Amino acid sequence: MKKLGFRWLALVLSLILVAGFGVWAAKSSAAGSSRLTLPSTVGEIVDCEADRASEKEVFFPDLGSFSMTSLGDAPRIVARVGRAFVSSAGLKTVPLQIISNGGHSFAEGLGETRFWLDASRPVQSAIWEKSPGTEFPAIQEMRFHFLYTAEAFPGRVFRSMNPSIMRSENVLAFPPPPGTVYTLVKPIDLEDIAHPGVVVGRVLKNRVVIPQAEK
Repeated sequence: MKKLGFRWLALVLSLILVAGFGVWAAKSSAAGSSRLTLPSTVGEIVDCEADRASEKEVFFPDLGSFSMTSLGDAPRIVARVGRAFVSSAGLKTVPLQIISNGGHSFAEGLGETRFWLDASRPVQSAIWEKSPGTEFPAIQEMRFHFLYTAEAFPGRVFRSMNPSIMRSENVLAFPPPPGTVYTLVKPIDLEDIAHPGVVVGRVLKNRVVIPQAEK
């Protein structure tokens, strides 16, 4: 009877341990499945709003520098997800292609300005993890060429000579959540499309904050 009782006790303890491990494994699996990951669906279209919170500074030699105020009615930024790869630094990287972008601003002395994506000169954007295997937080760069007009220059259309590179060092999810900040990596030279090759203006600064979605 003592041997039988010991065997039953050992069996009960084993069942408790197995059940406990099963619960732990289920919780671990659930936690793992809810982990945020970089975009993985090739060809997926993602979008977000940004122009409402933008701050720009532009310069034209004949007029001076202007701090622009966003008028907040620009189209949403839209991008297509590419195939992920691991960079030479061991970082998971996802290419992005900006397929729609624009802005509408105003400055006294310059009037209303607009910019929109120059789809004829595509530039690949990307988002990549900061450390191998971590996914988020990530670094993202939105790179694109654009066309630009200003009321102070009626009938003229300018375009970027070097691509705009808007960078965020702390992207916590994708699409980027409200509060994500992007800043211009370096100034952008502008040329007149009717007289290419000559710098006629420059975008000096640009700062964009992803706003809260409007209800």
